[in-house]
Amino acid sequence: MSLKQSIEEAFADVTYPGDNNITRCPYNCRECRRIAEYFRGKQWTGYPVEELRNNNAALSLFTPQAFHYFLPAFMLASIDFYEKGDVIPDAIRFHFEYCQEAKGHFVVRMSKLTSAQRQAIIDYLIYMEDKGAGSSEHAIGMLSEASEFA
Repeated sequence: MSLKQSIEEAFADVTYPGDNNITRCPYNCRECRRIAEYFRGKQWTGYPVEELRNNNAALSLFTPQAFHYFLPAFMLASIDFYEKGDVIPDAIRFHFEYCQEAKGHFVVRMSKLTSAQRQAIIDYLIYMEDKGAGSSEHAIGMLSEASEFA
């Protein structure tokens, strides 16, 4: 099975978070509204890599449910068009590198992932390392130990 097929299969059953559950901003800021409007009502398939590159901040602004749902879109786009989506692998890796300041948010995100999804993300990060995206050692370690967060 290819990496893309592995990602698609692992995330196939993740449900859409709902139109009012895309971003988590309590201030209703312009950036969160823009991100929510862009992703609202859409499936996680078929996004142009340029648009996801321009919207990579969404990975930080998504609710845990939206992050879980839309993450494969970013992964798949950057596999096919690594040069055009150059910031996407780093943006993804960042969210799997635990830091004490964001412990609560990290635990919520990690607890949503199945073992197949964690493995698909690990395989993605290894693939991106081979493409030159930088070391994912810490993120891979955190994903490998994620059962502690479930």
